[in-house]
Amino acid sequence: MRFFILFFLLLTTTTWAQSMKDLSNKDKIKFFFDKLTKENMTLVDEFYHPQVDFIDPVGSIKGSEKIKQYYGHMYQNVKSIKFDFSEFHEAGNHVTAIWKMTLETDKLNGGEPFSVDGNSVIKFDENGKAVYHRDYFDMGSFIYERIPVVGFVIKKIKARLKVD
Repeated sequence: MRFFILFFLLLTTTTWAQSMKDLSNKDKIKFFFDKLTKENMTLVDEFYHPQVDFIDPVGSIKGSEKIKQYYGHMYQNVKSIKFDFSEFHEAGNHVTAIWKMTLETDKLNGGEPFSVDGNSVIKFDENGKAVYHRDYFDMGSFIYERIPVVGFVIKKIKARLKVD
């Protein structure tokens, strides 16, 4: 009996992993960011085209192998990360996803979880692979404001520029 249960779980897990290509573009995005961890960077190969263009406030990357390194480095110190998608706007193979990322890492915010709002513009090719991915978010609220001295200065500048 145990053999059949194990076999069934293995079969359904393998089918699930291979079925990302059968998901809608919106569901691929949700699946990818829900399942991506430092232990399963192979999902990058399933989601991205090998020559993908990736841009975010940190910089630009060309190719899925470099994205794998980028995510691997970024996720290295992450205790938990969760993307909550509130909206998707689709036009053909172009998807804009509005999200809130909640992150917990010892490296920022005293180890306490914090959230950042952002959005991603992702374009898929005819084979369902992401060929373009651009993230938009406030780098100040994501990192700079969480570094003790730099954060103090940025918060002071924002307070001076704020209109009541």
